[in-house]
Amino acid sequence: MVHALSARGSLGHHVRTMSGQQISDAAVQERREGLNWAWFGALFASVLRPLAKRGAHPESFYGSMRLLGLDGSQWSLRNTEANTAPPRVRHGNGHSKAQAAFFKWGCAVLVELGTHQPLGAACATLDSVKEQAEISLARQLLESIPQKEDTLLLADRYYGRGAFIAEVQAKAGARCQMLIRVPEPHKARIVEVLSDGSALIEVRVCHAHTPRTQTLLRLREVRGTVWREQSGGRELSASLRLWTTLLDAHAHPAAELLALYAQRWEQELFFRELKRHTAREQLLRAGSPQGAQAEFGAMIIAASLLAEQRLQAATSVGLAPVRLSMVKISRALEALLPVLQVAGNLLEPKQRVQIISRFLAHTAKEARIPPRRSRGCQRGLRKPACAWPRIHTRENLDGSWTYHVIPASFP
Repeated sequence: MVHALSARGSLGHHVRTMSGQQISDAAVQERREGLNWAWFGALFASVLRPLAKRGAHPESFYGSMRLLGLDGSQWSLRNTEANTAPPRVRHGNGHSKAQAAFFKWGCAVLVELGTHQPLGAACATLDSVKEQAEISLARQLLESIPQKEDTLLLADRYYGRGAFIAEVQAKAGARCQMLIRVPEPHKARIVEVLSDGSALIEVRVCHAHTPRTQTLLRLREVRGTVWREQSGGRELSASLRLWTTLLDAHAHPAAELLALYAQRWEQELFFRELKRHTAREQLLRAGSPQGAQAEFGAMIIAASLLAEQRLQAATSVGLAPVRLSMVKISRALEALLPVLQVAGNLLEPKQRVQIISRFLAHTAKEARIPPRRSRGCQRGLRKPACAWPRIHTRENLDGSWTYHVIPASFP
């Protein structure tokens, strides 16, 4: 955990500090690469559990349903001899495609929203001859969704397809509901227009690699716009198309679901914490794919421990967990754990508990951050090389978002 949280120092240094054993850096690296992903999978199954409690942590629930997020990300691996063999992602179009500067290594994580507690993780296998799709990694996590309680899974439009929804229903159980953004080209047949502007729809799911219908899904579609006023009377807006398995429009109004979908952004914040706050935003430190698996597995365990400590600290000061800085908490634990290890039997168990309690209480006060503010500048580029809008003039982005439901109608 100390090595996963630390932005400095080798793995051997941290092992020697925490264990008191004299072992070389090379020997530590060899032992770490001996940990296969199956070992981490068994560890995740036994230690990764939801943290938020109903009533005490409302930011992690919608009604009685626990909010979960599912998404993937990519990491860059160092250009070592072991990392040059796998194929690399190519960018560009046609003959202008060029290999990426670093080998891209994919992963997917199931997260409890609000606390940023990981509930499951999957990563690319070592024997794949081509890059594994993010959705294939995400499918491995569906059985990690808690099946003994009501849950609501939020995902972006990459997962917005009928086949994936059907697979979630089959593997996660009947108590798992979904709220997923859907691309515009996806087709659905409107069955009934509801009073809140949403519509009951039928989505056709086909057999793999054939146009033959396998099943028809009964879902609910919510369309809407999200906007806020800017300086000069202009408006910044975006359109949303959501599919959900929550079919009761009275219990789950369309406008409420539009606002709820914004909490999916907590998944992106989790990946930012996992990368930036551990100084791995650019590259993983591992020199081989085997080492990358072990490093990523250790980071998931460290993220779980950090989420638990942050939740305890936030509860003690009466704040939501996201109102405490993960950076300050991780640095505090990075400084505390080696001291406790070196002290050893110099401290009585009672003294050790008191030191930890006081230290965490002090950290909870120091780690407070103000409420999340609006962006200081709009999203865009002066000379875009992609689909981002081009910035011509700077605009004030202050103000709150407004959600408007676009009433459905029969075609």
